[in-house]
Amino acid sequence: MMQMIIYLIAITVFIIQCSIMYFIYFKDHKLFKSEMAAAYHANNNLDQFFYFLLVPCLNEEKVIQNTLQNLLNLAGQKEIVVIDDDSDDQTVQKAKSMSGPISIVERKLPNARTGKGDSLNDAMSLVHKIIKQRHLNPKKCIVGVIDADGILSANCIYKLNNAFEDDRVDDVQLRVKMKNPTTVLQTFQDIEFYTINHLIQLIRGKMQAVALCGNGQFFRYKTVTQRMGITPWGNALLEDFELTLKFELNGLRIKYLDDAYVDQEALLNFKALVRQRSRWAQGGLDCWKYLLRVTKSPIMSKAQKFDTYFFLTQPLLNVLADFSIIYLTIKYVIYALGNPDFFLISLFFLVIIGSIFGMIFTLIYLHELKITQKADIAIEESDMLNLDMKVGKFLLTVGLLSYIYVVLFLSLMKSIYSKVRGNTTWIKTKRN
Repeated sequence: MMQMIIYLIAITVFIIQCSIMYFIYFKDHKLFKSEMAAAYHANNNLDQFFYFLLVPCLNEEKVIQNTLQNLLNLAGQKEIVVIDDDSDDQTVQKAKSMSGPISIVERKLPNARTGKGDSLNDAMSLVHKIIKQRHLNPKKCIVGVIDADGILSANCIYKLNNAFEDDRVDDVQLRVKMKNPTTVLQTFQDIEFYTINHLIQLIRGKMQAVALCGNGQFFRYKTVTQRMGITPWGNALLEDFELTLKFELNGLRIKYLDDAYVDQEALLNFKALVRQRSRWAQGGLDCWKYLLRVTKSPIMSKAQKFDTYFFLTQPLLNVLADFSIIYLTIKYVIYALGNPDFFLISLFFLVIIGSIFGMIFTLIYLHELKITQKADIAIEESDMLNLDMKVGKFLLTVGLLSYIYVVLFLSLMKSIYSKVRGNTTWIKTKRN
């Protein structure tokens, strides 16, 4: 009985969340299409802000030059800061071979490889130094974080400038997409980021609770350093959500941009996916230390607090729901084996019902690709390759979306095990 109650609670929460996503998406869809039609519209001079683009690196020789060239090609004023975390390969040499406004911060062991947050904090002293040396206006300086495999759409500076013209906006998060989603697993990740996470951010935008991602985040230098000091990042494995909490606790407003995006590499196999999601899940557990501060905060809104509670407790609900599903599935199979006709008919309907939401997300994803292509902001043609998705790939993708919880259950268990053991180090995801 308890297993069924937990399962029904989890299903109810999921259906409510999806329903809100769809409602907001379709309600604001006309506005979104009009924004995409003006993808390269700039309200004022593109040089009105100075951008510091921080690129944290650890063994990124395969991708660093492509990323730097993309950043150099962007419009506007900028300084690119490569932060090398004592790489073993040719990352530094390849970065130094590039010409342009590029500075390199070289961290060395034993003071290196202590976390992405530490790397980014180290670079802030250089940012502060450059602002003083060049007599830049701190109010007009924007700090951005781009992963070493990150590629920004060509209209990013246009949209970022428009966003930061609003003095109420302190931080901006770009939409995130996967490069060249060739396989079913890569397509799943693309739908997860470009559609599902996008829909979640739309909900959060209504709640003034937009979450930062590890890639494509930007903030006002002066506002953040005045309220949080020159080293705003923490040491949680999920440093982006930790920074989100710290921003909200300090009354900083985060805006989500859905009409410009950052590309990043998708993982190639399930083993890497489980390891990545385990790290993220453990990073969420790291952020539980902020719960008391969030609860007592006179600055955070009730909506922001609710979003935090939901985000931090959702993995535990998922674990309980997964155990319940396993138990109920075993009972169902044992019963159905004695009733083969019932088994086949009920299995057919269960598969269909379980695939409904996966199909809806996939259809929205394909529609979003069409809008992106029409707006002419696609970074590479390969970003749009799923516009010609074959039926077999479509069905496999829908199936993976619908039943990915089986794989992610392993991630949650691994993260809990690592947290209990006190493990705070993880193998870095290798580039494709």
